[in-house]
Amino acid sequence: MNQPVAAVLVAAGQSRRFGADKAWVDLWGRPAWRWGLDTLLSVPGMTHVVVVAPAESVSRFEQAIPAEARDRCLVVPGGAERTDSVVAGITALTAVGVDEDTPVLVHDAARPAAGPEIMVQVVAAVRQGTGAVPVVPVADSLKTVDAAQRVTGTVDRDLVVAAQTPQGATLRQMRAAMEETHAWGRSATDEAEAMAAGGIPVRAIEGSSTNRKMTDPGDDAALRGTLARWAVPVDAPQLAEGVRAGIGFDAHRTDPERPLHLAGLEWSGEAGLAGHSDGDAALHAVIDALLGAAGLGDIGSLYPPDDPRWAGADSAALLSGAVDRLRAAGWRPAGLDLSIVARRPPIAHRRDEIVKRVAELCGLPAEAVSVKGTTSDGLGFAGAEGIAAFALATVTAAA
Repeated sequence: MNQPVAAVLVAAGQSRRFGADKAWVDLWGRPAWRWGLDTLLSVPGMTHVVVVAPAESVSRFEQAIPAEARDRCLVVPGGAERTDSVVAGITALTAVGVDEDTPVLVHDAARPAAGPEIMVQVVAAVRQGTGAVPVVPVADSLKTVDAAQRVTGTVDRDLVVAAQTPQGATLRQMRAAMEETHAWGRSATDEAEAMAAGGIPVRAIEGSSTNRKMTDPGDDAALRGTLARWAVPVDAPQLAEGVRAGIGFDAHRTDPERPLHLAGLEWSGEAGLAGHSDGDAALHAVIDALLGAAGLGDIGSLYPPDDPRWAGADSAALLSGAVDRLRAAGWRPAGLDLSIVARRPPIAHRRDEIVKRVAELCGLPAEAVSVKGTTSDGLGFAGAEGIAAFALATVTAAA
C-alpha cells in the first residue's frame, strides 16, 4: 500500500513579466496549471492537493478540477506574496487532517512540464528525513555587477545550481519553515530557502532541463514542444524494415454557418468547422500522418490553402488523392490510429461508421483502423471553440 503524500500547487501569481495569466495559457487543450495538477495527482499515495489561486478566481479553478479528482482537491485563495500563498496551502492541508509526518510537495503552476519522476524523487528524499529541492547545473557564465552595471567579478559555476519545483518536506517541517519566515517578515524566494533559514537540512536532487518555468513571453512555445511528447509520443517506434510511421494533427474552429463534415461523415444538426476545404479536421490529420510517414510533405504542400481549387473541397476526395500520391511514390497505408478531441459531436455512437469510412478511403481493412473520441474536460480550444484530431499512420513499401 502506498504511503500518503500531499501537495500544494501555487497558482496565485500575478504573471507580471509574462504579460498574461500564465496559469490559464492553453497547452494542448489544458491550461498550464492543470498539467501540474494532473501530474501531482499521479504520484503514488497522493491523498490531497491544495490549489492556491487568486482570491477572485477560486470559483473558476474549482470548476476546472476534473470530476474524478474533486474528492482529493481543494482550492483556496492565496496572498500577496508567495510565502502567504504557501502558508494558505499548508493551513488547508492541516485543516483536512493531513498527518504531520506526511511528505508535502510545493509546486509552481508555472512549471507545467515537471515529470512524475522528479516528484517521486522529492518524496523519497523527504522520507529520508530532509527537505528536498530539484536542481540543475548553470550553463551560462555568472557575473557580479555594481549599481552602474559594471562587471565586478565572476561567480564559480561549480558552486551554484538553479532550483526548481516541486520542493518538499514533511508537513511539520514545511509549516515550521514557512510560518517562521512569515513571522519574521523574511523574503524567501522558495521553500528551500525558508527551510535552510529555519535550520532544516535540505537535500539537492537532480532536476530536469525540461522542467522550465513559464516566466517570459515565448516560454510557452518551448513548453508546448516538451508537452507534445507527453500528449503524442514523437519517438519513432521500432518498425520492421520497409515500414514507416508518421504523426498528423489538425484543428479547426467551429463555424455554425457550415454543415459539419468530420471523419468523412456528415453530422446533421451539428455546427460545422471553418477551413479552406470542408474543414474536416480528422481527415486532415490522417492526410498529414500518411504524407509524413512517406516523407511526402504535408497537406498544405499537396493542397495549398491559397489555391481556389480546394475551396470547400470534400476532404474525403483529398484523402483519396493523398493515398494515390503515396502509391505513386511506392508506399501504401498499413495502419491508422485516429483520436478526435471534441465537446460535440459524441464520437462513440458512430465509431463503426467512421472506421468503415476511413478504412475505405485509405484502402485498408477495417481491423487496421482504430478510432477514439475524447474531450478536453471543457478546457482549451477543443473544449469550447473547435475540434482537434491526432493521427498516427504506418505505411509499407508497395509490392
